[in-house]
Amino acid sequence: MCGISGIISQYNEEARKESVLIMNQAIFHRGPDEDGMYSDNYCTLAMRRLSIIDLNTGKQPLYSTCGEYLIFFNGEIYNYRELKGELVNEGYTFKSNSDTEVVVNMYKHFGKSMLLRLKGMFAFCIYHITTKKFFFARDRFGEKPFFYSQNEKGFVFSSELGALLSCAIEPPKLNHGKLSEYLYAGYVKEPYTLVQGVYSLQPGYFLELDENQKIISQPYFKVQYTIDNNIKSIQDAADLVKPYFQNAVNRQMISDVPIGAFLSGGIDSSSVVAMMSLLSSKPVSTFTVKFKTAGYDESQIASLVAKKFNTDHHEITVENNNFSEERFWRILRHVGHPFPDSSAIPTDIVTSEISKYVKVALSGDGGDEVFGGYTVFDWYSKIYSIRKLPSFIRNSSYEILQLVNKKLNNNKVRQLTKALNIASLPFEEGFHETHALFDSKEVKQLFDSNEIIRFDYNDQPSLLRSMMLYRIKYDLPLDMLVKVDRMSMANSLEVRAPFLDPDLFDISCTIPDQFLRGGGLGKLVVRKMMEHDLPDEVFNHPKSGFSIPLHDFKNEEFKQLATQLMSESVMKQLFDETRLHKILQIGLSSKTNDSAGSIYRKTHQLWSLMMLSGWIKMYKIEL
Repeated sequence: MCGISGIISQYNEEARKESVLIMNQAIFHRGPDEDGMYSDNYCTLAMRRLSIIDLNTGKQPLYSTCGEYLIFFNGEIYNYRELKGELVNEGYTFKSNSDTEVVVNMYKHFGKSMLLRLKGMFAFCIYHITTKKFFFARDRFGEKPFFYSQNEKGFVFSSELGALLSCAIEPPKLNHGKLSEYLYAGYVKEPYTLVQGVYSLQPGYFLELDENQKIISQPYFKVQYTIDNNIKSIQDAADLVKPYFQNAVNRQMISDVPIGAFLSGGIDSSSVVAMMSLLSSKPVSTFTVKFKTAGYDESQIASLVAKKFNTDHHEITVENNNFSEERFWRILRHVGHPFPDSSAIPTDIVTSEISKYVKVALSGDGGDEVFGGYTVFDWYSKIYSIRKLPSFIRNSSYEILQLVNKKLNNNKVRQLTKALNIASLPFEEGFHETHALFDSKEVKQLFDSNEIIRFDYNDQPSLLRSMMLYRIKYDLPLDMLVKVDRMSMANSLEVRAPFLDPDLFDISCTIPDQFLRGGGLGKLVVRKMMEHDLPDEVFNHPKSGFSIPLHDFKNEEFKQLATQLMSESVMKQLFDETRLHKILQIGLSSKTNDSAGSIYRKTHQLWSLMMLSGWIKMYKIEL
């Protein structure tokens, strides 16, 4: 695991080296074990390395057998030994035992088609020294990041946006055209970012840069659901999936350093720990976060799983009311852009603690996306069925409920009113409206925006698969995996996700919908395949996402920071001042769900605007 950066330009090599050194130092936390650099009259490339595999001879850059190609690599390739064996049979020789050297030779032998043969997480740069051509690529789900920018002076890239901005040739400017999207979704769809002229290479894409710095960026992977109707029963599905799951966990346990696992008490992480325990010759180190607020804490379930598998278990308590301003700025520093998901806070805390014991940890991330675990899938399916009612019934019911909601101040009435409103929208808008941090109306109340926000996830075999694709294409790479990568790497910890194994994902795409969700439950096939391996409590307790009760963290330090950031002059330039004040007051005072909205949404609307204000201030973003 590493961080990479570079500048490709024929201008002043010494100035280029200085800028790359600044970027490389900015990502020191991604690889504190060693660094590497290459520079010639055309480019300067660098990396920081967190040594996981081949501790002694894996220093980068590494070269192809012919010596014509070099690579700087961030990530892990779990099947590199099999691929190396193939290359050896083709006459390739190796100077290291590193997966990185395998990748550069795979590219030499197979070209870009080799990408679909890599089972792992990655973002890398390959340089053909003779032709001055570059090849960049990012893994299919976006586990590893890659940011880039180009102007008349050259091409700049880095693993983290903050590092790229640290050596910006010109002051970074706010991308106003994507501000609505940020407010609405909590992120900006790739390849764009909130900075003008700065891009993120999309998951499952490669980018070629020729000697004239012409860019060609294309996908090498696309999600394809091809349902196998020969799978007739849930037992058939479980029998099919389980060997792939075991292989995925087994592959991702490869390491030359100590390895552990997140254990939340949920089905996904518990399944990973169960499989690791089966495959390991010694107790697995497991780590759980304990929250003080009911409804957020699964530590008791995690303890049952740890006890069953005799793990070396560690429980990390996150206290309520312990918000610190330093943590806020730390998240912005490592993410590099506004990040409204407050679960970055406990992720930072737990990965900091885990890194004291191991350098690698497996997680259950991706299980809900791959096997249909989210309860919102059922909620929107019910909303979608309301569309069958005549429009006059839906519209009149909506108007009546709006009046009732104002009088009763009732959360249930509010939810039903929202459902009727969403039901009136086309599917392409309706499902992501259920995820909106600020809905379309609220965005327009904040500032005058004509931007049309669209997400491409329709045209799938079923409603369920369309919703699953939305989560895989947007929420997974732009929220969950950002949080996991940036906060774990902030603590020099590598996190791996067996549920995102390519083979396991491909087989999941063949499972009929009825073996994914039913009776209000998700991940039916995972439940079935693990039913004899895990305690009953894992399956029977209500699903709880990994998040914090932000409303319980609003101490005086939080309130002072919120008031300060919401009062910044840049916020008043961007948004309606009256709306800002209202969001601040509601966010600070609300303690329960009511007719105005859920407590989560009210506090996170405030949090998202605090993040935006803080980011503009930290990185000196020009409006």
